[in-house]
Amino acid sequence: MPLTTDQKKFIRENHDQLSVTELSNRLHLNKKQIERYLSVMDNKISPGRKKLYWVMMFFLPIFLFLLLETFLQIIGYGGNIELFVNAGGDFDQYLKCNSLVGRRFFSRQSTLPNPPYEIFLKNKPENCYRIFVMGGSTAAGYPYGENLMFSRILHQYLSEVFPEKHIEVVNVAMAAINSYALLDFINEILANAPDAILIYAGHNEFYGALGVASIESSGKYPWMVKLYLKLRRFKSFVLLQTVVGYFRGMIARIFSGAEIGDSSATLMERLVADQKIAYQSRLYKLGKKQFEENLTEILERTHIKNVPVLLSELISNVKDQSPFVSVSFDSFPEAIAVYDDARKLERQGFLEQARMKYYYAKDLDALRFRATEEFNQIIHQIAKKYQVKVVPLRSYFEKASPNGFIGNNLMLEHLHPNIDGYFLMAEAFYETMRRNGFITDKWPERNFQIFRKKWGYTELDSLYGNLRIRILKGGWPFEPKEAPNKALLNYIPISKADSLAVKVWMEDDFNLERAHFEMAKYYETQRYYLQAFHEYRALICLTPYNASPYLNAADMLIKIGRLEEALPILLKSLPLENTHFANKWVGQILLQQSRVKESIGYLEEALKLNARDPQLLYNLSGAYALDGQYKKATGTLDKLMAIQPNFPDADILKNQLDQLLKR
Repeated sequence: MPLTTDQKKFIRENHDQLSVTELSNRLHLNKKQIERYLSVMDNKISPGRKKLYWVMMFFLPIFLFLLLETFLQIIGYGGNIELFVNAGGDFDQYLKCNSLVGRRFFSRQSTLPNPPYEIFLKNKPENCYRIFVMGGSTAAGYPYGENLMFSRILHQYLSEVFPEKHIEVVNVAMAAINSYALLDFINEILANAPDAILIYAGHNEFYGALGVASIESSGKYPWMVKLYLKLRRFKSFVLLQTVVGYFRGMIARIFSGAEIGDSSATLMERLVADQKIAYQSRLYKLGKKQFEENLTEILERTHIKNVPVLLSELISNVKDQSPFVSVSFDSFPEAIAVYDDARKLERQGFLEQARMKYYYAKDLDALRFRATEEFNQIIHQIAKKYQVKVVPLRSYFEKASPNGFIGNNLMLEHLHPNIDGYFLMAEAFYETMRRNGFITDKWPERNFQIFRKKWGYTELDSLYGNLRIRILKGGWPFEPKEAPNKALLNYIPISKADSLAVKVWMEDDFNLERAHFEMAKYYETQRYYLQAFHEYRALICLTPYNASPYLNAADMLIKIGRLEEALPILLKSLPLENTHFANKWVGQILLQQSRVKESIGYLEEALKLNARDPQLLYNLSGAYALDGQYKKATGTLDKLMAIQPNFPDADILKNQLDQLLKR
């Protein structure tokens, strides 16, 4: 008898678990009947079809992944996270640092750090010397504005020393990143024809994004983190990460009522996962290994491309910053005890022993915000291996400190320099470049201190930096982690500049650039033109690619009769924007200096931009007359008198020209 439908179904569903004999007994059928049906079942799917089936099963997920990835790429999901993007607008011929690049490293934070606003030409000129600067918050100039980054100071100083060269210094530093980010950036930097790379990094190896003790971690081993960074380039991976992050945040809100990456804390506070990392512990050694491996790989790549690198020693506040966390580990003493010994030795006059103790106490501090001296040893060892020069920054800071102990004289807190410190950093990098023949073998003699006096920063910059440090010290680790930040609780601004500094901090749409501009306008209304000039000069250093502060700064100098000082500022504005104001005043100043032929070109250019400026027409007519171009002088004067017949002294000049033409 043929098999029934139920019998066939039973065989299909159970033939993998039951033998033919067991199936025969269960269904009370002959074994041969069951064997024949099983044979028919096998023959229904041919070997070719089976192979196709398995091939399709293998490639279907890949196809779906590619389809999803292509779609996400087309819609630009997650934004563009390349290091450099088109500057656009009036700077379409330039590339700029991408403000979104921090998304590569921070997936759990509500607010992200971003690199400074830096631009450089897409097509590098022949006379260009291009420098890239890499590092963390110190390299980015924290807590001040971009006008006090050591790289911005260095940029302008090099431009003055080598006026025949087009100097570019592009700073890609960001707060709370470490050597993983530098390694992730290096290929994009090398692809943009650097002539030198300057690196100041190492303090953030433990808590910076992707560090061994960071909330933003993807593993404690370099191969895991590097794999993560490669996967992060896929939009589908970013989508998955976003979904996981959403559910993680939802769970956090449900069970603790808190947000992941709460923006009320400082960024570094939010990133700390392990608050106690004992000196020479397993986690400490992993962080040290991470730094060594990444720095080695960076220098290996720059060596292959034959790009000079300048590494810097790391400095921090050893005298006036006591250890944050003391622990007992192995045979090492507690950090605070060593620090107390150092202070005692200093008071007794045993300075060399005190110095050693101060550095040892800093190294023993279990809260790893300050790099240990072993990191400086790594820097020197790897530099020697790849024949890379090192900035002896520690000796620069020690020589500028009482008794050679780096403290509050140059540092704002545990590791960020104050304004004097940032200028000292710039000088140290400059001198190391000079001594080692960067750019050229022979450097012109220059005085850095004279240059510093002309640099653009004001009381507003100092107040803003101090305010940010006040807020930093109002939270952990300077205060208990659970305590609210009361830094501004009883803070009362006592001046216009102070009020503006607070406004920059408090209001998202009010930045330091606007504060300097508002301060300058305030001084103008008071007729304090020199003070207004200083604010505009700070704006020049803060936004060197914007012509407006150059023009305003020059205008203030013109108002107080300091025309010779206004001239170079006006000339610097012209490549940024070809304005009537700059051309007119350059021409007039040159004319006053009896540089008649030079003045005429600028005055004529100004006339193209505004043909109805009476003062300009008068000066151009006079310039033509002094140059012996009497007909042009008369024609220009006629235009003036048609516009303003009673212009002062115009009739006198006309009579003089008429007399000259009659001869």
